[in-house]
Amino acid sequence: FVAGANEYAAQHGETIDPAIRQVLPLVPTDITAGEQNTIHFTFMPEQDNVPALIATWQKGGLAAANALAASFTPSGSNGWALAPGKSASGNAILMGNPHLPWGNNQPVPGLGIYQWMEANLVIGDPSAPTLNASGVGFPGSPYLGIGYSDNVGWTHTNNTIKNADLYELTLTADGGYQFGGGELPLQHTQDVIKIRQPDGSLAAQTIDIFESVHGPIVARSGDKALALRVAGLNAPSLVTQYWGMIRAHNLAEFIAANAALQMPFFNVIYADRDGRIMYLFGGRQPVRHGGAWADYAGILPGNDPNALWTATFPWAKLPRAVDPPGGFVANSNNPPWTSTFPEVINPASFPAYVAPSFMAPRAQNAALYLLSIPRLTIDQVLAGKESTEMLLADRVLPDLIAAANASGDATAQQAASVLAAWDRTADAGSKGAVLFERWFDTAIADPDMPKDDTINFYSTYPKFRVGWSASEPLTTPEGLADPARAVADLVAAAQAVLQAYGALDVAWGDVHRTVLVTHDPTFQTAIPLTDDPESGPDDPFGPVRVVNPFPAQDGSQRLWSFGGDGYVQIVEFARDGAHAQSLLGYGNASRPGSPHVTDQLPFFEAKTLRPAWRTRQEVEQHTVNREQF
Repeated sequence: FVAGANEYAAQHGETIDPAIRQVLPLVPTDITAGEQNTIHFTFMPEQDNVPALIATWQKGGLAAANALAASFTPSGSNGWALAPGKSASGNAILMGNPHLPWGNNQPVPGLGIYQWMEANLVIGDPSAPTLNASGVGFPGSPYLGIGYSDNVGWTHTNNTIKNADLYELTLTADGGYQFGGGELPLQHTQDVIKIRQPDGSLAAQTIDIFESVHGPIVARSGDKALALRVAGLNAPSLVTQYWGMIRAHNLAEFIAANAALQMPFFNVIYADRDGRIMYLFGGRQPVRHGGAWADYAGILPGNDPNALWTATFPWAKLPRAVDPPGGFVANSNNPPWTSTFPEVINPASFPAYVAPSFMAPRAQNAALYLLSIPRLTIDQVLAGKESTEMLLADRVLPDLIAAANASGDATAQQAASVLAAWDRTADAGSKGAVLFERWFDTAIADPDMPKDDTINFYSTYPKFRVGWSASEPLTTPEGLADPARAVADLVAAAQAVLQAYGALDVAWGDVHRTVLVTHDPTFQTAIPLTDDPESGPDDPFGPVRVVNPFPAQDGSQRLWSFGGDGYVQIVEFARDGAHAQSLLGYGNASRPGSPHVTDQLPFFEAKTLRPAWRTRQEVEQHTVNREQF
């Protein structure tokens, strides 16, 4: 893999960011280091809110950081696997839909680490290959992170596993830290990194590294410090595991590869040609000393030996469901307990610290859709996956509209009229979605609006009249606990929407735009290529199709997309192999001038997919360029 990358770079150096060119050629450890940076020190800490916890701790101390820990929105994804008895064709179906930033192809800089690249890998005679695999991987990954062959397929969603922990240490005057009623020394080592200078020379910089028994020190404040402990650093064979997964012929072989747990993170949603399906709460789950999941959500006491974990669960003890009686597994970043209906993974069978208990609107939306159709066609799977319905609106609008109409406030009543006429979707032409979005944002920012505490480890919501309940996971939460305050926020939201857009019923796509970009030859300046109406709201609203917005950079009041729905695969495992559709909405290229940044956008806007060309005949028929290394 490294040899091929270096050969490509030697022949096409002008297509590579100069900042990257200067560190070529690659060596194999660059690849493994890149994998560790992406998974162990980006995905895992971000999922556990580590960067925000550190920043808040440095500004406001331990109490402020732990208050933050109870409310944040994690990265999202959707994954479904349907057994033959749940599909109209009688074949197993896999739907994969990771939600990540759109890499270098959107306007926010510094997100290239998340860019999926789609590939078709063929080994052996192309007419009768020993392996024909398709899917996506991150730049620099010599394997498919999400994908399928003619025999098996899988997708991932971020799970609620808590395995990147911060510990607050109390430092001592002797250069150590308090631990277990005594004092331990900090381990001090030095490393030297070489930094390439503008003239091509290398400057050496010495880095001091201090470690406690928990892990390296990542922040200091007075006589306090934070140490970071990340699971799986002693399991570096991601490449081996994922090649074993894609080369598997059946569930047993897939489990044999996956059970190595070289990937310390992610749910696994699996289907195969034999009609088997599986959900797995995957990764390196720490073995803790009792307590509940919430007890470990913030910064842990570094002086308490019982807070320090040293072992993780073996694969066989992780929550999972294989061929459940409901005929499907589905996960949208919800804890494992509600990944099947009827529920077959019993929380009582696992320590309380393994996962919290909640089911956010998006996960409910997906499960309700799958339960509503006895046997799904491929088109119905696609329709459900592309749904922009805001389930949150279904739950709170009746209370909000009734309270607004009863308020006697003309602005509130006008806003209620718009919301009552709205179809509760966030399609580009939907009118009312922008107003509802602004009401939600206003309510969340309102210090006088009481906040929910039943799904608060997923996102912040106004307090519901009926909170979420594990006994009614698909029909709660419901209503608003403080309708009067909600009406006040609706009036403020209506005034803001009128001022910004001139109408309460402004179309969603007039405000939310898909702006894909390329870059100049220096890779420093983003050049917009598109400015198109977008369909899909942000995660907390409960759609299946998620698009993440940020304020437009053109001085307008619009919102630009930077992430969410990117890669989609829908795979049917027939007896003659895999039949698939896929899409990488922000394009399968990032180099300046490539036509392949925007060529899949029409499919994305139409909420459809393109055929996945996998046979020799299909590939040759659609080939536009061929290179051999």
